Amino acid sequence: MGNSNEEKQPPRLPACQSCYTKKAKCDNKRPKCAPCTKSDQACLTVSLDGHKPISREFIYELEQNVRTLQTELADTETTTHSVTHSPESVLENTALDDHNGDDAQNRNRLENDVSLSPNFTEGAGISFMSLLFTDTRWREQNQKLLHNLSKPATIIETEVQPNPLPEAEEALIVFNSYLSGSHIQNPFLLRRYVQDFYGRVFPDDTGGSPVHLSKHDEYRVFMILAIGSTALYRAGQHTKHPYGYFLTAMQKVGTDLLSRGLDSIQDLLLVSRFGIYHHIGTSIWEIIQLCMRMCIEQGLHRGVKSTPRGNLSLLQEQLQRRVFWQCYMMNRYSSVMLDRPPAITDKDIDVGFPADADDEELDAAEKSGSFLDLDAYCRVAAAAGSTPMRTTEMSVLFLCLRLRKITSKIHTKFQQKANSPGKQELLTIDLVATSGMIYSDLDELLMELEEWRMLAPVFETPRCLYETQEWYDLLLMRERLLLVRKAIDLVPKRNKTPPQDLLSLCLQFAVGTIMTFCPLFEQRRVTYTRSYFQTLFTAGLSVMFCVSVATDHDSDLVRSAKEAVETCERILKIMVKELPDAIPYVAVYEALRVDILGKLNRILHDIAVPVGISLEHRVQLDHTNVLGESSGPGQCTGQVPVQFPPQWPLPDPTLEAPMEETHQATLDHSLLSWDLFGDRIFWNIEAGMLGEYVYGDPNASALLDDSI
Repeated sequence: MGNSNEEKQPPRLPACQSCYTKKAKCDNKRPKCAPCTKSDQACLTVSLDGHKPISREFIYELEQNVRTLQTELADTETTTHSVTHSPESVLENTALDDHNGDDAQNRNRLENDVSLSPNFTEGAGISFMSLLFTDTRWREQNQKLLHNLSKPATIIETEVQPNPLPEAEEALIVFNSYLSGSHIQNPFLLRRYVQDFYGRVFPDDTGGSPVHLSKHDEYRVFMILAIGSTALYRAGQHTKHPYGYFLTAMQKVGTDLLSRGLDSIQDLLLVSRFGIYHHIGTSIWEIIQLCMRMCIEQGLHRGVKSTPRGNLSLLQEQLQRRVFWQCYMMNRYSSVMLDRPPAITDKDIDVGFPADADDEELDAAEKSGSFLDLDAYCRVAAAAGSTPMRTTEMSVLFLCLRLRKITSKIHTKFQQKANSPGKQELLTIDLVATSGMIYSDLDELLMELEEWRMLAPVFETPRCLYETQEWYDLLLMRERLLLVRKAIDLVPKRNKTPPQDLLSLCLQFAVGTIMTFCPLFEQRRVTYTRSYFQTLFTAGLSVMFCVSVATDHDSDLVRSAKEAVETCERILKIMVKELPDAIPYVAVYEALRVDILGKLNRILHDIAVPVGISLEHRVQLDHTNVLGESSGPGQCTGQVPVQFPPQWPLPDPTLEAPMEETHQATLDHSLLSWDLFGDRIFWNIEAGMLGEYVYGDPNASALLDDSI
């Protein structure tokens, strides 16, 4: 209570001029100290360095005004919070607050720490798209759509009841689905371990209750059933809802969940994998952070020289590495999407990758007694060379790990630039240097991504999505799009418009992401997740943004962009049949599509002007963008394909201020006055409702999908 009262006390004021002169004790009262009140004279500050004295009464008035403004601001923030946060964000806050036991304290922490949200961090890859939402007319016409974001969401899984064990034959199909699906990309359990579970539960293929299983083993059996049955259930090949298996698994959780060493990390990874597809009531991001902390506590990030492994077999050491790098892979993806620091930096990791070998090969090497540890085995295998096109059960994991290494580099490079001080005061030469560094990093990382794709393994007979070339193409496109969006966020802009060459890349990668994913989805080779929904949603917005600010409109380019936007919307509408809580976001997407493409069609119609129209007017139409800006005189007409200049004009800082004033005035006079970035609504649209990943933290929403 003492600390609380102290915080409410006004700041201590120095002695007034009268008390200072008389060397009398001066108190902290307002609007006059006690001696001045008693003598009925003005209570003025001491005049120092020739400054004019200020009355304590004036200071008191200023303090009162500040308190009034603070109260009004708090009321405004409370109202904004209740209107703009998506229903899942409310659930997220509830989940986090229940965990910590103090609703108001945690909500205030999240509200005040704006650094948690990519909304407020340039370089996260979405802030540049704010121009899409500056049309006052559109915002006023779609108030209802935006307000619908605060309506309660439907969580289908809450209606599901716990499942018992399935029949032996049915369970065998589910176990095989796990091993030939999720396990291919996420081998943090040994294949033989999963197979042994099935044999112990169904020893005679007759079904029945588990045989000689502890509660911990039962937990793992039902988690494997939950993950393995997801794709089967969605394809109509399994009758029991996967969430029912998850609920049963939760009934088996013991008090020693976090005290079983490596087993505890594996148990949490099972939950996080299932959370990709269904609500789990907590944050996947927080789970992976916890996993990584446990890895560090157990020294899994250290090599054998730093942390001796004792009497571990080669396969046991291999499993430890698989578990650690699985956590790394998921942490890196989440960090770059959340624009947050990773749980551990790359420089603090000195343990090697797992061996590129099947489990049986390591067993044989162990029996030979020729290898002191796994590093020795890896050195011998590397010296012997690998057979071209050879694949192992580690091939997909290695592919994903190499991609996440690039992801980590993307995050490190662009996070450093986003945190550079004094950005608003950069001179023209500094802006040019900044732009050059961004372009240099962009080129380097794009080349690394291209090399990564060229080194992807080729499986003659793919067993699942993770072994197909189409999936590798999707990963490449998605990572390229993320990279160029981050570059656009940070690169100096002219009148808030990014350089046209970056817009060209962004459009290319966004269209590529949409047109690569949609056929896979329509062929049911990928299932719906909120992460895939986010990927499509963001790609569609990126396409609309790029065509909105383009100054030249080539008919072929516009046609492909329109096709991508409309295809994206069609697939999003299919997804929301199973993700009803995402319906309001599809409605907003559709409203944007109608508005943006409608303007684009009108511009294209105007470009095809009659012969009588003057050349000057024709050129002026050619260089008008969808957002209503004119790029000024140009040399090409509407019949010439889009040409992006090799060098963007040098940014002029003097052009930024007038544009900022105009933009702000538009927002202030808007009937709705919702800045979709400033009040976090856009971030809720883009990721906030995809809450499995950051359930409990609306300021740090991002998605983890089954294509990490």
